[in-house]
Amino acid sequence: MAPKAKLAVTRPAGQIALFSAPETPDAFRKAVQVVHSKPQSPLSLLQRKLGNAWLKNAIENDPDQEGWWRVGIKGLAKSIGFDSNNRKYLKESAEALMRVVFEWDVIAPTSKRVPWKASVLFPEIEIGSDVLRYQISSQMREHLMNPDIYAVIDMTVVRKFRRASSLAIWEYCVRFEKVGRTTAVPWEKFRDMVMSESSGNKTYREYKFFKSKVLNVAIAEISEESNHTITLLELKLGRRIDSVQFDVVRKSRPPSDESGNDERLVELIGELARLGVPQSEAKRIARTQEFDEIKAALDFTKRRIADKKAAKVDNPAAYFRHALEHRYASAKAAERTAERPTVQESVDIKGTYSARMCERASGYFKQLDAGEQQSLVDQYNTHQTHSVLRLKTKTTKLAETAFFQWLAIRTWGEPTSDDLLAFAQQMLSGKPPSAA
Repeated sequence: MAPKAKLAVTRPAGQIALFSAPETPDAFRKAVQVVHSKPQSPLSLLQRKLGNAWLKNAIENDPDQEGWWRVGIKGLAKSIGFDSNNRKYLKESAEALMRVVFEWDVIAPTSKRVPWKASVLFPEIEIGSDVLRYQISSQMREHLMNPDIYAVIDMTVVRKFRRASSLAIWEYCVRFEKVGRTTAVPWEKFRDMVMSESSGNKTYREYKFFKSKVLNVAIAEISEESNHTITLLELKLGRRIDSVQFDVVRKSRPPSDESGNDERLVELIGELARLGVPQSEAKRIARTQEFDEIKAALDFTKRRIADKKAAKVDNPAAYFRHALEHRYASAKAAERTAERPTVQESVDIKGTYSARMCERASGYFKQLDAGEQQSLVDQYNTHQTHSVLRLKTKTTKLAETAFFQWLAIRTWGEPTSDDLLAFAQQMLSGKPPSAA
């Protein structure tokens, strides 16, 4: 196999090939009943990450007719940052998670906790060679799929944690991000939420040990690995520590991420990434376009993909770009599109259009982060059967042109009759035509 080549391009500041770009937010809404639950036996870090991955997968995908969700084991391992080949450990952790009983929403006011509820979260699991199947507690399923109150959990942050207690405390604090301070909880109850109901039997019977060995260590890791800073507050009853709570502050963001819709933007960027839009482009779209316009185009694209009667959408990211650019979600735009006559696709029009799209692709490529640029180069090279068309250290003009032609189609799709008609009309009007 030929070695991967790097395209020699002039990169804007910050596009350094030696460093990978930051991960795209990969968030889901985790119901408060689970965030504020108490496990009756300890959960390992891997089990907490598995639980998050399974919940996220269930929210984003429908179960089969028998009520089972499925997820590829390779994709599951990647989603939780499990880079070991120890499949036995993964299987044992999944099986153990199936047996853990949770008491749900233990810090809710008594008036809102009637009736008292407890159950396993994942009652049945099947593990094959490549696929894992699981079910979700019937008692909790509706709360989990459509939560009224929730914490926005970003899996890119979840993957970074090295301690189960740090992850549990971070999720609890994220729930109160907008408030700025968590609810005060008796420290023994909070300990049991983080460590399990049996945690007070030995080492953590006294608060001073729980603080030094769990709280302080977790607070330091949360500050280092997450996008939040938390501060421990101790509430005393007389001279004894009775309850704990936390001040929760989200770290300052770069200007491109500042918005009154931070939570919605995180989810929106994550959805664009799942369509195949590169992370830097998704962030740029979120920064330069109206949120409602992006959401409308995204919803339009998702409805189109789900339409079983229409032709399959082979390139969802390209379809989304067209939907956003041409405002497909607008009724008037749809009417104008329906009224357009077809165009005779002459070679000259298509050739000129292709040349303009190559120019556009070149500009688009230079706006991406270095890691995304290299990923596109690698994808392109794997599709080339002739070495003369592969991108190498010294790139030929032929290979560069072929690359940008490929990138244009990959990014915006094959030109439609409407695209060519609009381009031809620009040419006939005497205006400089664009392929935008």
